[in-house]
Amino acid sequence: MADILDVTVIIKRNGRDVTGFPYQKRMVVDELQQFSYEKATGGGYETLPTTQIATLQALALVADQALTIRLDGQSDAGIVLSAGGLLLVLDATLDASSTTNATLDNSSGSPANITGLGAGT
Repeated sequence: MADILDVTVIIKRNGRDVTGFPYQKRMVVDELQQFSYEKATGGGYETLPTTQIATLQALALVADQALTIRLDGQSDAGIVLSAGGLLLVLDATLDASSTTNATLDNSSGSPANITGLGAGT
């Protein structure tokens, strides 16, 4: 059975909505994996726990430490996410392979608490 994701993003500047926001998106996906875990510092890039999803179409991730995230088999510097930051990807096609669609590295020097979800087909 398919899952339905509803996402609303509100951005305000000085208490007033920024043009184009709130942004609302509804997606129907075949598979969804939520995750919440602690990642030790060091050890290099590891696959996010979304390996049951061959093609990621949505990814949401927050962490309490700085992380570097690589998407869709990326092999360069990746996306550096600050502690407390949010990575949100919607309506994408991340299909390099289930083990390289989304990987992350914690080189912050402290264990990172990571929470999120991946969805797709």
